[in-house]
Amino acid sequence: MRQIFHSHGCSYNVEYLCGDNADMVRFYDAQKESYSNPLSDLVLVQPSYGYLLIQYIGDDAVVSGSLNKDYFCEEMTEDIIHFLEDSFPKIKNVYLPYHIDFFSIDKYDEYNGEY
Repeated sequence: MRQIFHSHGCSYNVEYLCGDNADMVRFYDAQKESYSNPLSDLVLVQPSYGYLLIQYIGDDAVVSGSLNKDYFCEEMTEDIIHFLEDSFPKIKNVYLPYHIDFFSIDKYDEYNGEY
């Protein structure tokens, strides 16, 4: 299932990876992930903007994860939680504690097939 998240004038693509006891939510830019042809030669890998994990514990749930500060801010947290509740009806009106880290990238490692 794919949707678009809107908050504070920003819009991001969202992909859900669903499991039995947990669901993963991935935020990204679909225009930068066009892998329609086989991968060969130089491949530029666009990192996702962040991930959230919803873990189901009895009738309740917890949300944890990390979102890139270049795209998200703490002021979006309430919109994020409402978006998750609308996307996953079983977490609406349940006890839902959360911990979301807003991170910035200062270093990364990459292999792209060229070097």
